[in-house]
Amino acid sequence: MYIYIMRHGETAWNKAGKIQGSSDIALTDLGRELAVLSGEGFRRDGIFFDRIYTSPLSRAAETAAIVAEKAGNPSAPEPFLITDERLREMCFGKYEGAVLRDLKETDENIVRCFSKPSQYVPDPTGESYGHLFSRIDRFMEDILLPLEQESGLEHVLVLCHGTVIRAFLARIKGTELDDFWNVSQPNCSINKIELKNGKFSCIQERILYYESADLENRGIL
Repeated sequence: MYIYIMRHGETAWNKAGKIQGSSDIALTDLGRELAVLSGEGFRRDGIFFDRIYTSPLSRAAETAAIVAEKAGNPSAPEPFLITDERLREMCFGKYEGAVLRDLKETDENIVRCFSKPSQYVPDPTGESYGHLFSRIDRFMEDILLPLEQESGLEHVLVLCHGTVIRAFLARIKGTELDDFWNVSQPNCSINKIELKNGKFSCIQERILYYESADLENRGIL
């Protein structure tokens, strides 16, 4: 079976270069358009989802609903669209809402967050990389691995966030924490994962169903 791990569409904070994290920021009109293009791209490629898991944050949930409308399998078994708290974006605490470019000029800790994650220290309201990996590990073990034993599941979509996707890919590929941010994940980027005999393997990363050099480099969080 194949699992497609996808990032949500663009938000106003993505466009402005702000750190979103756990803040619930809505899609822009362009973000919705990217979700539509992605859903249509799946459909053109003959990919129809038998189940969709989504982060509870609205930018992910709305993207999931749009893709489901375009590329959901009408014969999919229930439950079809499932929200899971473990898929929410990493919480950056006091840094949320700030422009990342500006922070990097004044805050060494935020520089370490994106260049040397092993040395990043979250504030009391934020989340550590260790905690992020813990909840992604649980999601993979409790939710994804058992899917292989269910009948009628061929294509599964996981709709989430840039940092969460990088955590999935790091676990699947076995990369080091300090290489965490070497993976580009623009809005509505898609990563194709195969689950076979209890093992995950990365088939293709950063699939895009739209063309725009500007959008591909906008809004890392």
